Amino acid sequence: MNRRRLIAFLRTFAIVVLALMVVPQAVPAQRAAPSPPPPTPYNPYPPGILPADLQSELDRVSREVNLLFQQALAESRALPPPFLTGQPPTLQGSGVQMVQTLGKLMNYDMNMSPFKNVACASCHMPYAGFSGPIPSVNLTMIAYPGSFRFRANKRTAQRYTYSPWYPVFQFNATQQLFFGGNFWDSRATGYLLQNPDAEQAQHPPVDTGEMGLPDTACIAFRLSQAVYRPLFEQVWGMGSLDIKFPPDTEKICATPGGAAVFGTDTTPVKHSTPSWRATPR
Repeated sequence: MNRRRLIAFLRTFAIVVLALMVVPQAVPAQRAAPSPPPPTPYNPYPPGILPADLQSELDRVSREVNLLFQQALAESRALPPPFLTGQPPTLQGSGVQMVQTLGKLMNYDMNMSPFKNVACASCHMPYAGFSGPIPSVNLTMIAYPGSFRFRANKRTAQRYTYSPWYPVFQFNATQQLFFGGNFWDSRATGYLLQNPDAEQAQHPPVDTGEMGLPDTACIAFRLSQAVYRPLFEQVWGMGSLDIKFPPDTEKICATPGGAAVFGTDTTPVKHSTPSWRATPR
């Protein structure tokens, strides 16, 4: 090999070596650190209290509740518009059906709980006589888990078909017994509203062992966001949900009642009063 070829060869070799030195070398892939397991929620119950099929049964009931909600939503959209007549003006035509359908929608609306996983009907299903629909719970826990799954109330879910017909809590002089009121202990007396059923309806949404909302204002807030809000306003009047809620309302309503963050505040949603209520007539 002559001198010229040797120099050319060495030059080419040097270029190749230099290229190998500056080209980034493959770095062995590092294994991603495994994610820590989610914390196990505190379960206060001793073994044998919670039925083994509790979660799967709660999921089943949630699917059934959602199906009935969707049916009610379809019914509401198929209703013909009502008409006002008479003095005072009252809804005629489909007016009664509108009220019934609105009640059905609210009864099967799982948004009426902090975690949007429990409706009124979750503990009062039609095929169970409007009581608890999970056999294993009826045989063990008796009381049903609320929106916060490891909270449950003290009594079994009462069949509420009786509730519209009970009078205001009163003493019956003939029988020498107290009579009327709603709930097992008649604590929804109906004194203030003169309607035990209307008073009873206020309790479960904010009961910490049931639907668990931290403030009754959360009911109006969730209604204001509901897909069926137009039907609600058609029944109760335009502007009935025109409430100015603070920016943190969703955060508050997504926190179960009784949380330490609320302290002793039972009305953490600081909303403004609608003008139609602020001005007495």
